[in-house]
This record gives sequence, C-alpha cells and structure tokens, in this order.
Amino acid sequence: MMDTALKHEKFANSNRASDAPSTCRLISTTILTMFLGLLSLSDIPAMPLSPNDGSSSNDRSSGSAPIPQPLGDGLQNGEWVFQESHSDEFNASKIDRSRWNIDSKDFGPWSWEPENVTQQDGVLTLQMVRKDHQRGNQKLFYTSGMARIDEPITYGYFEARIKGCDRYPGACPSFWLYSSGPENRYQARDGETVAYSEIDVVELQQSEFDFATKKHFPVNRIDCNLHTTVIRDGKRVWLRPHSHPEICRNLFNSEWDPRDDYHVYAVENSRDEIVWYIDGQEVARKPNLYWHLPMHLTLSLGLRYPFVAYEGGERVAVPEQTTDEGFPTSMSVDYVRVWQRAEDAKKKSATDWTKAEYIASEKAKWEKNGWRWDAARVESNFEEIDSNNDGLASGKERQAWFAKKARETK
Repeated sequence: MMDTALKHEKFANSNRASDAPSTCRLISTTILTMFLGLLSLSDIPAMPLSPNDGSSSNDRSSGSAPIPQPLGDGLQNGEWVFQESHSDEFNASKIDRSRWNIDSKDFGPWSWEPENVTQQDGVLTLQMVRKDHQRGNQKLFYTSGMARIDEPITYGYFEARIKGCDRYPGACPSFWLYSSGPENRYQARDGETVAYSEIDVVELQQSEFDFATKKHFPVNRIDCNLHTTVIRDGKRVWLRPHSHPEICRNLFNSEWDPRDDYHVYAVENSRDEIVWYIDGQEVARKPNLYWHLPMHLTLSLGLRYPFVAYEGGERVAVPEQTTDEGFPTSMSVDYVRVWQRAEDAKKKSATDWTKAEYIASEKAKWEKNGWRWDAARVESNFEEIDSNNDGLASGKERQAWFAKKARETK
C-alpha cells in the first residue's frame, strides 16, 4: 500500500535524469535565484497551466508532482498525452463520484452495491460479501463492487496497479473496458457490424475450466481476453475466447501468485492492434478487428466458479455452492492511469460520423436498396441530425433522429 508521498517520489524517480547535480549547476542556480530576487514580483508574468500538466484536486496538488509515466516500454512511439479524466491515484479522502460510477446496473449473477467500493490511504478497495437477496425471480447470494468511468473512451494506453483478492476460487479481480448502448455500432473492415466491444486488460483468479486437462486452471493463470458481438441476419452473435480463440483469447501463466502483491496490468488499444503488458513487459498481441467502439473503463470484483456456472452461454448462480468461507474478500487498486496518442486525444469517437462519412454511408445504403440517389435530401438529413452543430452525426444524435422520424410516420 503506497501513500501519497511515496507515489510522488515514484513519479519523480521515473522522470529524473540525474540524482546528483553538479557543483556548477548549484552555483548557477544560486546566482539565478539572487538575480530574480532583485526583480519585482509584479514584473514576472504568471505561467498558464497546460491542460495536461497533471494538476488535479484529487491526485496532484498545485501541479507540483510530475506527470506519471507508464511502467516499461509501452509508449515508445509517437506523442502521448496523459488523460486526467480517466486516471486516478486514489489519494483523496473519498471516492471522486464525479469521475467514478460505483452504483452500476446489476446484470447476470452480479449485484453491484456502492457500499462495496471504498477509498482510503491511497487505495481503492472493491469487496465481495456474502448476502442473500433477490432480483426479480432470481435468488442471489453475494454482492460485490464495481467502479466505472461513464465517459467513454476508445483508443489509448490503459494501466492499473492491482492486488488480487484472498478468496480463491470464487472471485475475479478485473480491469476492463466495455461498450454499452444500442446506438453503438461499428462497421468493421471485414464487413461485420459490431454491436459490442469488450477488452479485458486483465482478469485474475478466474479458475476457468481447462478442457485439455479436465481441471480448473490454477491461481497463477491470468486472462487477457476479448469479447464482442456482431449482427448477422439481424441477430446478435457472440464471439468469445472459447468460441474464437484465434482472435479473442490470451493467457499468461505467472511465476507469482496475484494475491500476494501488487502488479501492473496494461493494454494499448490502437486502430490496428491490441497489446497487453504485465509489469511493463508485453505478454500478448492481437489484431484489432472489432474493438473500435467507445468503451467504459471499469474495475470490478466479479463472482466466478464455483458460485456461478454457464447455462445457455450465460453465467448463472449456483445456490448449492453458497458458503461464508473466505468472505468478505477484496481486491486493491493503487492507481489507474490512461494516456492517449496526441491525435486520438483530439479525434472523435468511432461512432461519430463527419458529413462526408454520413453521406458515403447513406449512398452505399441507397445503392444497396436500389433507391434513386438524392444528395440534397441526405445533406438536409445530416443538418437535422447534427443537433449540436459540431459537424458530426453522433450515434446518439442518429438514434434520436430515427426515433423522431418513426414517431412522425405513425
């Protein structure tokens, strides 16, 4: 567990070129200080803060601490910008609720309760507790914690320092990104229409079933997988690690137990490929076929085997396995840090279309349906869709426009 002072010391060490200034440098500094002392303070102009100077009331006071640098060699190519909006050192006295959503909607066998997410002594803690409860007709037996940044992001370098939970098997500490919302659609280069993107930066202690050995994987098996759904013949089709391992599955067998100490887990999502890192070393790489939708950066402690099982391709609770042994249990997060390439930090989302992109998409659709092309009408539609006049037809704006037209035709 690192306190604020130690973190600041770490940043300084990562950026410091030399620890021992020369005598000449000390003398020069002294002379410069004396000279400045002769000047009136009013003659010295204030220096404006850069938008990415790392200052934050939550993480780095008064911009005094250097901007964090990633562990290892993940950001060697290009110009990168630290994203304060998606990063947190967890140094504040309480969770930044303007940044983190800790009361996400429940789904499947997972019940996310805000009281299971706490912040203290520079660490975010997500716990899982034994608690009987009911959601609809479904009886459930555990609640857990999730922390999600609702502001979506697509491309970048995502890094977190995490310590696993004591309970094994049964709970899975996870750092991941996932898309949401029916307005999210992406036309992949191979022609597939993508309706969901999920990148698992890391899933610890899953204890998934090994079909080769007919046993569950040991605690040091670390998963760095991909999940997606595509629309085929009007139906959603899942592409998962088990069904499509060549594009979705990555595994890493560590020499250490993730429950014992903190380790740094990271992924870079770019337009061409996805690369995973553990403790600064590359461990997996996949071509980026379908992971271009806006996604939510998420930390969670999810229920796993033996308390859930697969049924019809989905996880469901297993009541007969319920136990108090090993609960409550918790995962710890020292920090989350995100960088984006300079060009990505300025660009639109993959689901936001420029006027030219919108017209090209509509023209292809009109030709496919055998309609007589009407450029003026399509351009007029774009102007209606672009409700905030930012020159883009976002996914939400398109969805709202189509809903409006549907109401008008009734």
